Amino acid sequence: MRNRLLWTAALFGLLAPCMASASMDALALQQRLIEVFQENRDAIVRVKAAFSEVDTEEETTQVMLRFGTGFFVSKDGIVLVNADRVAGAKRVWVDFKGRSYATETIGHDRVTNVAALKVIDLPDDFSIITLDTSVPKPELGAITFAITSPLDFEPSPVMGIVSGNDKKLGNKVFRTEYIRTTITANAGQGGCPILDINGRFIGMTVSLIPGMEGSFCLPVDALARVRDDLVFSGKVIYSWIGFEVGEKINTDDSHAVYLSKVIENSPAADAGLLQGDHLVKIAGRPIETVSDVPRATFFIRANQYASIEVSRDGELHEYSVKALPRSEQLLEINASEVSQVESDQTVDYAVHQ
Repeated sequence: MRNRLLWTAALFGLLAPCMASASMDALALQQRLIEVFQENRDAIVRVKAAFSEVDTEEETTQVMLRFGTGFFVSKDGIVLVNADRVAGAKRVWVDFKGRSYATETIGHDRVTNVAALKVIDLPDDFSIITLDTSVPKPELGAITFAITSPLDFEPSPVMGIVSGNDKKLGNKVFRTEYIRTTITANAGQGGCPILDINGRFIGMTVSLIPGMEGSFCLPVDALARVRDDLVFSGKVIYSWIGFEVGEKINTDDSHAVYLSKVIENSPAADAGLLQGDHLVKIAGRPIETVSDVPRATFFIRANQYASIEVSRDGELHEYSVKALPRSEQLLEINASEVSQVESDQTVDYAVHQ
């Protein structure tokens, strides 16, 4: 018994410094999160949008309100919010510190679910969230921190973690890569900014994830690209290069992404790309799987040149391609658009770009 007590005392003596250190680390993390909240809370607004609904049978018009979270991104009053909260609204305004402010809609993009508003008469004491595209992509398991405007509550902190970096969901290949977090986006929280524990902005919540507690976050580099187009032209102009791609998955699990078709008289054809070329890089972004292609082309602006590096007959070739404006705005790759051919050597997926 005496020996057991001695061992217990010795073990406690060894663990006590570790327990004290863990407690101090937890308090330091807690204090840091409080600081991040306080530093950014004055950039958050509650967005309210009024929609008119006509009841043809009753011959009446009803007004429906939608709520969302928005945040200032510039000192001249630009606010970003989810497009599905404001697109088509009769009137849109924001609440900030107990007061309402009128806005005008600059533009919206349903592909990424982002809209830009301009607050007409600005409050005196708002802050902004800076879209710094040099912020590194967060690692899986990293702590995330959101500030939302749920229901009628004041700006509220919400903590979560990064649970994925996704380029597709099922048979749908995304237009760009999304950060998956455990932060929900219901009850007016959609459109909230996501930050890391250092207070750096990493993206904006744009969509709930069906069947699970979590949401997709549009990364800061993609959001900055969307914001720029909305502010300067009122819409996002996606580019078109003019090829279709396929992916060969070999028996050793290696991948090869190739041009399954080069459309005649397209920018790709004019630049010299050929059917069968293996894609290596698009605009400096490595192409390892077919889902890398939409993300790479997402950042290519219409009427600008982009480099495309391919492998042909074992040799590397680099081409400069002038992209054109894309006629259709929404890129969706469904099961019906994906053809699959099986052989002993490869499984080939042809994806129409």
